[in-house]
Parts: sequence; C-alpha cells; structure tokens
Amino acid sequence: MKLVMLRPAHLPTDVGSLRQGPVTEAVAELGPLVAARALSDVELLARLDAVPVRPAGIKLDRSAFTGTLPRKEQHFAVHDGFFGVFRSADAATELLAHCTLVGYRTVLREAHRCGATLNDEQWGRLRHGIEACIAYILGLPVGEPRPAPVPAGTAPLDPHRRWRSGHHVFFPLIQAITLGLSCFQAAVNAGDADAADEALTFATTVMYASGDAMRFASDFRPPDYSGAVRPAMAPPYLPVGLSGVMSEDHDLLIRRFRELREVFPTLDGRLAVRREAFITAVEATYDAHKGVCAKFDGEHVVSLRMSADSAAKAVGVLEQLERSRLNTLRST
Repeated sequence: MKLVMLRPAHLPTDVGSLRQGPVTEAVAELGPLVAARALSDVELLARLDAVPVRPAGIKLDRSAFTGTLPRKEQHFAVHDGFFGVFRSADAATELLAHCTLVGYRTVLREAHRCGATLNDEQWGRLRHGIEACIAYILGLPVGEPRPAPVPAGTAPLDPHRRWRSGHHVFFPLIQAITLGLSCFQAAVNAGDADAADEALTFATTVMYASGDAMRFASDFRPPDYSGAVRPAMAPPYLPVGLSGVMSEDHDLLIRRFRELREVFPTLDGRLAVRREAFITAVEATYDAHKGVCAKFDGEHVVSLRMSADSAAKAVGVLEQLERSRLNTLRST
C-alpha cells in the first residue's frame, strides 16, 4: 500500500496559483464526477482502480534515503516509511489532487471489503471532506455534507491494513486543511472577503472529515491495537516510537495555526463567524482523536513518544496539545 504525496512546503499558498496549476488526466476526468458524487460506488471504484499511484512524470524525492538528515527530518522519514508514504516536490496542484483520489480509492475499497462501524453521518462527512478537496482545487462548488450508507463488507479485517488505509486519506486531508488556511490568509491580506470565506469554510469542512478519517483508521478491536498495531510502531520495529507529531504534514499545519494569531483577531462580520466555526471543528477533531485514544486504553497507557515510566498518559498528552492549539487560535 503506497501513497505518493507532495512535500507540504511546496503546497500552493493562494487560490490563484492553486487553480492555475495542471491536474493529472485522472483528476481532469474523475474530479468533477467525484466532486458531484455523480457515480455509484461500483462505478467510482472501477474508475479509481485505473488511477496510478504515481502520476506520469512525477519524480520521487530521494533525500530521505541518502546522507544524514537532521533529527526532525529523520522522524518525518520514519513516519512516512511506516505508512508507505513517498514524497515529491513536483507539480503541487497536480500531485495534491491526485493523491487525494488515491487515498479515496484506498478507504472506499477497504470499507466495501470489510465494512465499518461509523454511522451514516460520519461516513457521509468523511466522503464529503475528500470530495471537497477535489472540488476546491478545481474551483467547483463544495456543497454540504449529507449522510451516506456505510458499506456492509464482510471480509475479515486486517487491523494493520485498516490503520494504514485510514491514514492514507487522513494525510491528504491534513494537507488540504493547510492549503485552505494558506489561501484564507492570502485572501485576507488581499482584502478579498469572498475568497477568504470560501477558503476558511473549506478548511472547516475538511477538518471535520479528518476526525472521521481517524475513526475509520481505528475501526478494529482494541486487542488488535495493543497486540499488533501499537507494537509495530515502536522499537525494535522502528528506531523511535511513532507519533502524529512526527508527520511532516502535521508540522506545517501547526505552523499555519501559529500564523493565524496575526489574522484571526482582526476578523469581523461573517469572517468572525467562520473563524468560530473553524475553531469548533478543531475541537471536534481533537475529541475524535481522544475518543480513538481512549478506545485503545489511552487513559492508562503512555504515548509511544514518552518513556514507559512516564506519568503522562496518551489521552492526557492529547488534551495538553488541544489546549495549546486552541489557545493559539484564540489568542488576541
């Protein structure tokens, strides 16, 4: 299971450069149909099966496999390696939309194979967030989420595959949130309230979907996490215990949060309303993460990034991070 993603530092920073960029043949053909949810799942999966993991002409960045990297970049490489993520610095718009389609295929195929315990609202919100990414990139209407019937697959579920499948859609969603916030900030700076409203609404939609992506990723029995998935993310299988803060995409998103401290307090009118809706979505996403963590006994076990004798349990660490991020967004 592979996912080829853009290095997030190369994401477009305004909607003009985003929509002037090229898209792959798969995105040009499927994008409008995906955005409008115009195909049945059977038709969509048949079309998605023909989408290559790596678009033609996209070169992989091999820097993580050569030379000596700084500690942070080493952790990025460990994180990507575990989840089967490969990086490129080529063709920002082209690769962002394309990897979103690939992630959609992965999660949709997994759900139809093995089913899911998400409810129809969560499943519809997850799918809408993915579809919104394609729509926003192409300049199409994003629309509103609506409930969707959860597939009733009956094949035996592999917890490792489910964990990675959910993350293969979670990662493009995180890049899309970063993209939306960058476009929002650029629009505010340019005095374009309509574009700012569109961008922040988009980031809010995708933020909600990212929480549902984590629910999907963790949709298996707690004993399978403690007995199989968690050990695979720690020494001796990995050089360090794995954590979401080791993600290159998460790292840039948090930097965007910090930059919003200069913008959010200046908003008024409808943009102030949008700001509050975004912060509410961030809270809901942390609630989803904490729910996943608690499901896997995170109120009693330490984070993989902590020493085994640490008093800080995994859910408590998430709560501290949540307070820090929300304080950043609410600072005046």
